[in-house]
Amino acid sequence: GNMKKSLGALFFIIFFSTALYAADEVVVADFDKGEPPNNLGGPYGTWNHDPNDDSQGCYFFNEPDDYKDPNNGYCLRLDYDVQSKNPAFNGFWMKLKGFDASPFNVLSLWVKGGSEGKFTTRFKLEIKDGEGRRAIYPVEGVTEAWQEIKINFKTSKAEMNWKNLAEMVVVFDDILATYKEGTVLIDQVSFRK
Repeated sequence: GNMKKSLGALFFIIFFSTALYAADEVVVADFDKGEPPNNLGGPYGTWNHDPNDDSQGCYFFNEPDDYKDPNNGYCLRLDYDVQSKNPAFNGFWMKLKGFDASPFNVLSLWVKGGSEGKFTTRFKLEIKDGEGRRAIYPVEGVTEAWQEIKINFKTSKAEMNWKNLAEMVVVFDDILATYKEGTVLIDQVSFRK
């Protein structure tokens, strides 16, 4: 009866106050549902600079692999192709729904390359704010093993409104890519203190 109710209320209060004030980390996407949306309720998908050029593109799948436990959970698999006679760039977008990143300093994500060495060891990551401004970061040193990439995102020289983030974008391009057609896996995207 009443005991249960007050416990529930107490749990609710504790949970929400810690979520708002003491969270050292907010997971934006763990991809464990195996489909959109992300953990913030934001959609995600892929984009292609030149949809009329079918020699380039990017496609996403939710792969039954996980940075922590390969047998339990999903990650994001990006199959990209920037092998074209035309300028080629494409990638992945994910909505952040006005996320307030001002209490945080690090954007963390887990990354690994696809099998048989068929992946670029570097790509770009962009964060866009609600006003459409972009901060751009290099991701380098991708290997065939899961590894955590930590980006001190506020070091960007871009004038950004960190209190209102609209989108995170992964960019593959023909100039940067060390391998023009391959697979990159991403998991556990989070903001941290």
